[in-house]
Amino acid sequence: AGKSNCNGPCAVNWPPLVAPADARPTGEWTLITREDGRKQWVYKGKPVYAWSKDQQPGDRTGDGFNNLWRVAKP
Repeated sequence: AGKSNCNGPCAVNWPPLVAPADARPTGEWTLITREDGRKQWVYKGKPVYAWSKDQQPGDRTGDGFNNLWRVAKP
């Protein structure tokens, strides 16, 4: 908790949801600092990523990938 385990090649396939430098936590959304110093959004304690193979809004082809990655749900 409190850091991203997806860096380097992992972050190429799973781009992190990077937050602007002035972002502030709100509700279930918090922030962590990545190893490169950028801030990343965290939802309900889990870092948030996109999937590089999703091309269109609403695509969810990474959901369940390796039985590890899941779509964030409210």
